[in-house]
Order: sequence, then C-alpha cells, then structure tokens
Amino acid sequence: MCFLAHPRKALCTVFVFFAFSTVLCARGKPQTAAGAPPQELIIGDQFDLQNIDPAKGMLDDTQILVYNGLVEIDSNFRQTPGLAESWEMSPDGMRWTFKLRQNVRFHDGEPWNAQAALANFKRLEGYPGLSDTDRVETPDAYTLVFYMKQPTYNLSSNLARTMMSMVSPRAINEDGSISKALGSGPYKLVKWDKDIEYVFEANDEFWGGKPNLRKITFKVITDPQSRASALESGEIDMMSGYQALAVVKRLMQNDRFKIIKKTQNTSAVIFYNINRTPLDSRAVREAVGHGLDLQSMINKLLPGLASPPEGFFSPAYGDLVNPGVKNPAYNVEEANTLLEQDGWVRGNRGIRIKNGSPLTMTLTYGAANTEDSLLAPVIQDMLKEAGIDLRLNAVEGAALDALQESKQYDMILVGQSFIPTDDPSFNYQRGYWHSNSFYKIYTSDKLDALIDELAVTMDTVKRRELHWDIQKEIMDHAPTLMVYHRNSIRLAKQNIRNFDISAGCWHINRALKDTVIEK
Repeated sequence: MCFLAHPRKALCTVFVFFAFSTVLCARGKPQTAAGAPPQELIIGDQFDLQNIDPAKGMLDDTQILVYNGLVEIDSNFRQTPGLAESWEMSPDGMRWTFKLRQNVRFHDGEPWNAQAALANFKRLEGYPGLSDTDRVETPDAYTLVFYMKQPTYNLSSNLARTMMSMVSPRAINEDGSISKALGSGPYKLVKWDKDIEYVFEANDEFWGGKPNLRKITFKVITDPQSRASALESGEIDMMSGYQALAVVKRLMQNDRFKIIKKTQNTSAVIFYNINRTPLDSRAVREAVGHGLDLQSMINKLLPGLASPPEGFFSPAYGDLVNPGVKNPAYNVEEANTLLEQDGWVRGNRGIRIKNGSPLTMTLTYGAANTEDSLLAPVIQDMLKEAGIDLRLNAVEGAALDALQESKQYDMILVGQSFIPTDDPSFNYQRGYWHSNSFYKIYTSDKLDALIDELAVTMDTVKRRELHWDIQKEIMDHAPTLMVYHRNSIRLAKQNIRNFDISAGCWHINRALKDTVIEK
C-alpha cells in the first residue's frame, strides 16, 4: 500500500482548568454554580485502560472518549460521520472517496487533514481494516481516495473499528508506536495509574461541541460486589454491570439507582465440536437444541440482563439477520425421537446408550462469567429429560480461550466474536465459518463460495440475500446454538441524565460527553 506524506508543523495549546466555587458536595467536589452539582463523574469498571494506543489494545469502550475514526458507530450501532464528513463508494467498489472534516485539531494542536490521515494509515498498514486497500491518494488537503485491490463494500465499516482511530502525527514514533494519548476526541487522558484508575478531562475545543462532563474518573474495581458497595456508599456514581448478575438484580430493587441498558451487538453461543463423538451426529446436536427451553431460562434467570435468542445475530444487525433462521424449537419429545432414530436407547439410569457407550458430553464455560455459570447447571438439568448426561467444566478466561482455539471441548459456551462493526461479514470470513477462518467451527465448499461471493458483492439487496443464505447454510448443519443476546448495562445514581448507552459492546461510553449530573 502506498502513502504520500510531507513535513508537519507542530502547534501546541495548553488548557488550564479552574474550579469556580468554594462550596463542597458530599464527596468533596467543588460546586460549579449556586447549588449546582459539579459535572464530574466517577465510574467503577472491571477493566484497566491497558494501553494508550487504540491499535495496540487500549480499552475500546473508553478510548472512544479520546480518539476519533473517519467513520464511527452511533449508539444504535449504525455508521455515523467521524473525522470524515461524508464518503462515497464507486459502483464497482474499487474506489472510495472520503471528504474530511475541516477545522479539527488534535489535543496537541496539530491540525487534522489528509496528511495526518496518511501518517496514521502508514502506521496501521497490515491491519484488517486496510487489508483490501491498494493505495491512498490525497487530491487536496481534505480528501482521501482509497483504491482497492478488489471490490470492497465494507471499507467504511472497517474504518469504523476502534483500532483504526486517528492519532496526532506528532505522537507517532518511528516504529509506529505512539508516545502520548493525543487524539481529537471530547476528552483528554490526564492520568493513568495502572490497575487503579484513569482520569479524563474535557476537551473544550472538541469539534463536536463542548462536553458537559468536565472530568471523568474510571476506578478499576474488578469484583462486582465491590463495585456495588462503592456505588451504594457514594464513592462512585456509575458502574459496569458486565458479568455482575447478582449485583444487578439486587441494585435494580433499590430506587436510589437506575439501570441503563440496550441490546448489545454480541451474543452468547454454544459451539459444538462436530468432529467429536457423539456431537459428530447432527441428530445429537439438534436434540440438544430441542431439549433446552432457552426462552423461559433467559427470562427467568437473566431478567433485564439479556434477551432470549431471536436469530443468528443480535437484533442490532437489523435486516441482515435472517428471520427464518432459528434454534431448534424447544420440544423434548422431538429431542427424544431424534435420539431414538439415531440409535440411542434409554439405559437403566435414564441416560441413553449406543453401542455400549453412554450419551455423555461436557459443557465448558468461563468460571468468572456469573451469567454463564448460572445457566450451565440449568442446561445440564434440562438435558437429562432427553437422556443426555452433560458434565460441566468451568475454567478461567485464559484457559477458555486456549481450549476454544485448540478445540479441546465437546460444547463450549462463549461470547460471539469477530463482529466489531455494523456488518457481520468478518464473523463469517475471519472468525468461524470459512475454511480460512480462525476457529473453523463448521466449513464447507458451499459455505466458502457464499462467503467469498459476499466479499465482492456491491448490491445492497443481494448482500442481504447472501447474509441470509450464509446463516441458513450454517444453521441447517446445526454446529452452533444461540443462547442469549447480551445487554450493554450500566447502573447509575438517579441524578445521572442523558447517558444513551450504546448497542456496540466496544462503544458503551460513547455518550458520556452528553451526560449531565443533576441535583
């Protein structure tokens, strides 16, 4: 990929923040005006910032406060202008033209323009978002033209990935790493104590308007019970509800707090190892699906935390989700019939046997995930009605990832990945369903052909048809079971207003710039 660049001039601006009152609130914060609460928010989160580089593992849902991409994802999981005001794809998908936003500066005063973009693309060369790009040209200071190696429909989606965020050219080192967290976003990172807290202050020169909150502090509190205690004591104003089932249920009953939630773009799924006995039998896999009443299970055990499965992907993906592709319907009688036809007969203890071997399999899941840990024994109990002996294997996060990668499992309950933006094509091609994908849960020549066709199809209607065909082809072979669609969740004090939580799991904190603290 070819890039053009020229010397950059450095500008530096210094912002000084003042406190304008001597009146203190209950937590010792200064009042900003006659009795008005200070616009300073403290959030309890389970994750550390991890890095200052959006391309090298900086916490996604927080780095969007500091950095912008050319294209961004709004709270409803749709593309929205970022540092590009508009973009257009040529009819053949071989050329994309982006008109850049003018009068934007990075936190260090460096101007945003086409040359700043080129400096970023040079350091990001080889990343998935640019893999189909042949070269980028700059007809003028605020225009980028991408010339593609092949027809590419998803360039704007690819550029909306948080790892493709733009950094001030002055912060980019020779090796492509960055020296400081200098973006163009609504907040500046002013403090980071690893595994303790990280602090942001408002960027009043933000191109999207002056943020309401003047300061946002994230305290790293890994234990959900400790986060809840901090919220109840007033130490924090808001907390993450991720993997915090018991806490969320308890705090939902307290009228001092409110739950802010939205159906997320990710889902929990069970993958079957179709190369292992007895799950190499499609009848057995379908019987597992028929044996589970996921609708009542999710509504009873995860009320407000998740939604029962509706399709192959979360409803956040709109009409790209095939409405006719569903899990096997809950029907224990059908499960028993399938197993009988497949040669599995009831043994003395009710567990089915075939050729002297019991119908035994293991479900592996994350021990730290309270939601999955709650569901697993219920899944185990339900499958007994069909004569299936399900063993449970709770493991730590790193072990779960390793087992998934090595395929050392029968059934594994995990979060659906490889869907970072508003189009799930990456999920098929790189994640699970293509012969070149990472996990290869189920692949076939027919499925490869459909996924490859989708990659070069520009027509929107035809693309939707291909999405539907791919999802149907996968589910017709029953290699996976959708378990629930996750909710993005925050618990907050009642005086927190205007926080529209995002459906995108990597964009949850996007709307903090609009948030207001009332009396």
